[in-house]
Amino acid sequence: MTHPRRYELAGSLLLPWIRRRMFVRLAERAGVGPGDRVLDVGCGTGALTRAVAAAVSPGGSVLGVDPSRQMVEYARRRAERRGENSSFALGVAQELDAEDGSFDAVVSSFAVHHVPEDRRERAFAEMFRVLRPGGRLLVADFRGHAERHAAMVARAGFVDLARGRVFPMAHWITAVRP
Repeated sequence: MTHPRRYELAGSLLLPWIRRRMFVRLAERAGVGPGDRVLDVGCGTGALTRAVAAAVSPGGSVLGVDPSRQMVEYARRRAERRGENSSFALGVAQELDAEDGSFDAVVSSFAVHHVPEDRRERAFAEMFRVLRPGGRLLVADFRGHAERHAAMVARAGFVDLARGRVFPMAHWITAVRP
């Protein structure tokens, strides 16, 4: 995706009045709190990143990664204007540039289905790797994708899987790194 303004407009038109609430609820579902260090995989324009950044304040931080330079630049400019405790970098889910166990939580919304199918297992393995023991995972996606993701999350080594939905279109999976 290379047109962040079009993406934001489409999201606002397709999900009027609920888009922001949806991301706030997903941030709550992630179980993050003040001081947590969080990674948002496939952050796009930073909608979930912003909601999580509010939840981890004070003292926490969020790093959003996305393979689209345009999305990262858009999200970075927006965060700087608002003075948010978040940063953004280029990156792909299946090759995360982070130390083992360096995050308290990993979140991802409507992104994993964009990872090539033959690389999704690797993406979940990477999310597992960068989480500290006891760290939390939240993945939100459309229903059919979320159902397929749950099996991959379990195979990556996560435990305590839970599933649900936020509004009809957003289904979530939470899990914990043992």
